[in-house]
Amino acid sequence: MRRPTFGVLAMGLGLGLLGSLVWATACGVGGSGATIPNEASASDGGSPGSFDNGLTDGPPPKSLYFDPPTATVTVSGSGTVQASFTLKAVDASGSTYLVTADSVAFDRPDLATITDGEPVVATAPSSAQLYGGTGTVHAIFHGVEATAALTVVVHMVAYGPGLGPTSPSVVALNANNLGSDPAPAISPLLYPYDKTVWPLGMTSPLLMWNAPSAGDVYRLHYAEKDFIFDGYYALSGLPGQMRLDQAVWNELTASNDAANSTDPLTFALSRYDTATKVAYATSTQTWTIAPEPLSGAIYYWSASQNAAGVRRGHISRFQPGTGATPVPLNNGKCMGCHAVNAQGTVLVADIDDMSFTSDAGNTDPSVEPYGNYSGTRPWAAFNISNVPNAPDAQASISPDLETNKFGADVALTPDGKYVVFGGPTQVATKGWNVTGPSIAGSKYISLAQVSNGQVIANSGLDEANLDPNMGIEMPAFSPDGTKLAVVEAQYYSDNILPNAADPDAGVSEFIGYLDFTESGPTFSPTFHKVVDGSDGVFSSLGRGLAYPSFTPDSTAIAFHAGTTTTGCTGTCDDLAADDGNLFITKVSGAPIRMAAADDPPDPADRNASVEPTFNPIQRGGYAWVVFTSMRKWGNVPWPSDVTATGHVNGKRRLWVAAVDPTIGTVDPSHPAIYLEGQEDTPNMRGFFTLSSCVATNPPGTTDAATQCVNGFQCCSGFCNQGQCIDVSKVACVGLGGSCTTTAQCCNSEAVSCTGGSCAVVVN
Repeated sequence: MRRPTFGVLAMGLGLGLLGSLVWATACGVGGSGATIPNEASASDGGSPGSFDNGLTDGPPPKSLYFDPPTATVTVSGSGTVQASFTLKAVDASGSTYLVTADSVAFDRPDLATITDGEPVVATAPSSAQLYGGTGTVHAIFHGVEATAALTVVVHMVAYGPGLGPTSPSVVALNANNLGSDPAPAISPLLYPYDKTVWPLGMTSPLLMWNAPSAGDVYRLHYAEKDFIFDGYYALSGLPGQMRLDQAVWNELTASNDAANSTDPLTFALSRYDTATKVAYATSTQTWTIAPEPLSGAIYYWSASQNAAGVRRGHISRFQPGTGATPVPLNNGKCMGCHAVNAQGTVLVADIDDMSFTSDAGNTDPSVEPYGNYSGTRPWAAFNISNVPNAPDAQASISPDLETNKFGADVALTPDGKYVVFGGPTQVATKGWNVTGPSIAGSKYISLAQVSNGQVIANSGLDEANLDPNMGIEMPAFSPDGTKLAVVEAQYYSDNILPNAADPDAGVSEFIGYLDFTESGPTFSPTFHKVVDGSDGVFSSLGRGLAYPSFTPDSTAIAFHAGTTTTGCTGTCDDLAADDGNLFITKVSGAPIRMAAADDPPDPADRNASVEPTFNPIQRGGYAWVVFTSMRKWGNVPWPSDVTATGHVNGKRRLWVAAVDPTIGTVDPSHPAIYLEGQEDTPNMRGFFTLSSCVATNPPGTTDAATQCVNGFQCCSGFCNQGQCIDVSKVACVGLGGSCTTTAQCCNSEAVSCTGGSCAVVVN
């Protein structure tokens, strides 16, 4: 089981079961815990000899070892399997004799239980759940430790209705060296993508492919070092879709050894053609399993369609995973531009006036002078630090503060104390509806306290040394709170870039950052330019730069580049498609296109990825970026308002991709994962807040808040009887391992935590 390190954020998790520990202490002669035979077997390599209880107070054996030193068992779920280990001691003369340990412990109780004796017996599995992996048996005899490695391999086989091990289709699919599938366009899979990196705890991926006909039998083969699954199923209808059972997917991914070594998960799809009675190798993929979950909640903007056919935007929250159900916040009130702070405790969003539609009902005004070009979008702040799990409670969350200040271009400091928002309070050209004098602190954009909406007049934003006729758009704070990334752009409509007829033509957009000191709170005037829109890398893709987002370590920035800043290719209505590509750059480097995340296998789905936002915390050795894409999700059909009316913007959906944490000169991204459970509507601009790990109950207590299904949900790394439990009670640290208490050490009856490491008790 994974023992993850979590950030301290908000949200909730589920229920479940994991095996319990058998912690064995032998009862031996003289109270020593040692049982010593009168003579060693000749097969043990030692000479006969007699020993008495004096050994308890005498010198320890010269060495101690298990025979065999390693063992491997394979479990299938149909019963238990055992492995035996004989404990042997060697005295000063070199004689070998059998002993029974003073204490025996096993550090992977999720794999097997241990029974002390002569021999020591390991029984797998330890519970109804099946996990593969390797654990260590620790034994102490008279102050000397011996260890043995036990590897549990899971090999599960499942058959669909009417199929079994002797079915002709199954026999054919199990043959070696199958030929390539001749069916046109059946390979590769439509989804998921080859080389995907999967975090733990995600929904089992829906496998999708271009199946030539219904009725064919398929073999689904998942394999990694310690876990194999083979499933045989007839495809009941088209399109080609199948999904591994969620419980098996959780066990499979939790068994992966990616945390300690390379353990790729390979998937192979094979097809038995029922017409020709021939089996073929159809498609193969290799995936990586990140050793931590990405559990949490995503807040995003959704443009759902009401009964009158009018799209109205609202902010939804959903928790990716099995059974995810999106819930509109603020009772579905129309909201648009939004941001969530890095700690996942505050959401700021603009609330729109819907009086101009048949779906009227919101009358919140925004007033000048804070960049008010619409008169309809004041910002409000929401406390989301303890959002309850009940859908109706989520929907009823109301603002803690409502302002009358224009709420476009919002960004929050990591602690949620300050918000950047709005636009310039005086713009002489470019068509903005601002005619009053400039307000101190708001020449370009404003900084305000979230608690009361008060603008910080001396924030230093007015002194930012931008190029002439340029302003600030699309801000985003770095997770460490020291930088504000922005787009330096002209004050146009977001959908228009400079052209030859414009007096300011030739001025490029830039992505850069301002240094920020929250204790001021003040911005330094120097605008550090990082990305130039005139760079040749954007010449064929579009030079509209937008939506910068810092990596979790605050050293690099992701963004998108498209035909226009918003990514819209036309008037940005429902008939205009998005275009764009994700890029990343170090704050002192060159832009790199995130090709693996940008480019799905179908070329028709490319050039359509925009609005990247990083999760502010690394998980499982990766940074994770959420973005909007108009690509297809395999062969799942689009909703009717897309197919019947041509509303291509209805194709916007949220995807997430792993990104290598070290940014160099090559693409660090990996293929994207569709976030199942989001609304079947145009969804945009996701902010991912991570759950805290599930805490451990005090001894003898239970709590619904600490319920679990898998150990990777728990701070301790272990789940027992549906409750997260103290790691020191179920797993242990061997001699020389780090500890803070003796309870964490294996064989704590004979070992103590001394000087921060587990050591033998010296009397």
